Amino acid sequence: MFMLPFNSGEHWVLTIIDPDQSTAYFMDPLKRRLPTGDWMKIVESAIAMFNAERQKKGRSSVLWKNLAGIPPQPNNKECGYFVMRYMRDIIEDKDLTLFPRKWERRGNSQYTQAYIDMMRNEWAKYVVKAYV
Repeated sequence: MFMLPFNSGEHWVLTIIDPDQSTAYFMDPLKRRLPTGDWMKIVESAIAMFNAERQKKGRSSVLWKNLAGIPPQPNNKECGYFVMRYMRDIIEDKDLTLFPRKWERRGNSQYTQAYIDMMRNEWAKYVVKAYV
């Protein structure tokens, strides 16, 4: 699986790609619908190139799944931290075979402010260590 955080210029979202299944999972902290246009074309081309490199036949088209059960962001300013938190939760998950079902079932799940503040602090420590 590959995690692709993406910013359209105003908002961060996360796309998880499972090239073996030719599936792209879309995670939007504002719970919008699936992406359209350029982002979909880029992801679909990347999966096709990955499969061609491995000489693997995949689906004729990429299956897109919107993981609408993710914890939503409560305002318009914390999407990047939410995307980082999604990534952390996925990385720490010991059983990725259940990945899509786990995230679809989280319907009423919320991240506390403490979870988001933890991501802020980790990011700040990284930036200070790397650039100061």
